[in-house]
Amino acid sequence: EARLSAEAIDITLPGRGQDVGSLHPVMRTWERVEQIFRSIGFDVADGPEIENDWFNFTALNSPENHPARSMQDTFFVEPLEAKLVLRTHTSPVQIRTMLNQKPPIYVICPGKTYRADELDATHTPVFHQVEGLVIDTNITMADLNGTLDYFAKSIFGDDVKTRLRPSFFPFTEPSAEVDIFFNGRCH
Repeated sequence: EARLSAEAIDITLPGRGQDVGSLHPVMRTWERVEQIFRSIGFDVADGPEIENDWFNFTALNSPENHPARSMQDTFFVEPLEAKLVLRTHTSPVQIRTMLNQKPPIYVICPGKTYRADELDATHTPVFHQVEGLVIDTNITMADLNGTLDYFAKSIFGDDVKTRLRPSFFPFTEPSAEVDIFFNGRCH
């Protein structure tokens, strides 16, 4: 009896809480990216992950014979006659925004995208992407450079340096890439 009273449970005590988990690192990063861009006046837009051909390709001036429209690069949704695809980028969200909103437009389009890539260390068929769209008067590449620099410093810290350099992408003109320098190296 003494042993039982020593092991008795006091049911008047509060219960032990259970851990409720936490956000996935991708979602925490996604929320941080949205927070940074909202802080400088951008809206956040979203759109469907299953898109029709017009929003995903045609409205972006991708010709009918473009490689991105091939079965090897894109996940088509049955039936093929419906011309539905898992979106290959978040650019359709930009198209939808431009159709529904008058300028000025300052928007980011974060989202999940799908490509028929072989899974390896640098490729995955499902990945997250953030695209930005600015339509306003007197906007220059210097504005883009400043926005990307601000973003990089907000994510990686004030000691980060960025470089916007010309590059070639067949779908955009002018085209540029961003190099990020920290810890003494370019990333």
